[in-house]
Amino acid sequence: MKSSRNTDAKEQGYDAWYDQHIKVFYSELAAIKKVLGNVYQEQRSIEIGVGTGRFAQALHITYGADPSRRMLELARERNIICIQAVVEDLPLKDKSLDLALMVTIDPFMTDMQQAFAEVRRILKTDGRMVLGMIDRNSRLGDVYEKKYEKRQHEKGSYSPVKLHSVDEIKAYIHEAGFRDITIVQTLFRPLEMIPDIEPVRGGSGDGGFVVIRADK
Repeated sequence: MKSSRNTDAKEQGYDAWYDQHIKVFYSELAAIKKVLGNVYQEQRSIEIGVGTGRFAQALHITYGADPSRRMLELARERNIICIQAVVEDLPLKDKSLDLALMVTIDPFMTDMQQAFAEVRRILKTDGRMVLGMIDRNSRLGDVYEKKYEKRQHEKGSYSPVKLHSVDEIKAYIHEAGFRDITIVQTLFRPLEMIPDIEPVRGGSGDGGFVVIRADK
């Protein structure tokens, strides 16, 4: 679960949160790997909203895009080739990448339709998008929605954000022209009650963290 990327002041707490909840990180990572398979490691890939590069490094993803300059400095230390950009406006050529990964950045997208259209634009004809998200309709989603509401008025903290349901994201994905959607889920217990890596199951509706894969 990632905090806001909108300011450079959050980068230190970003990795610290996952360090304190390492089983959550490995559970999310397992869900992403479940839909990726092994082929992606040989492909041209990017994580959009790369943050400090934690997921990109673990998944051997080559490129990372993020609006935060400080986040990108940390991602470079993990040998990620970095681009300062937002998902709605990526300075990349059409059909230039095989895989685009995004992890919990949907609440911070300013234009959902443009974001998914832009991701589709940069993918090759047989390219693949993978999106990890907090399901708004889950218990975990309820926890995070209340947290965002509490903090969104604090100066220098979380700007207004909106969690989404799986159905909402699927609608945007279909509208952008993606096909062959695959969905898996994990994090079935409260975060403070996760002693080990959580299982990964198909579908959605029970797990707080959902991964959606869609082909171009």
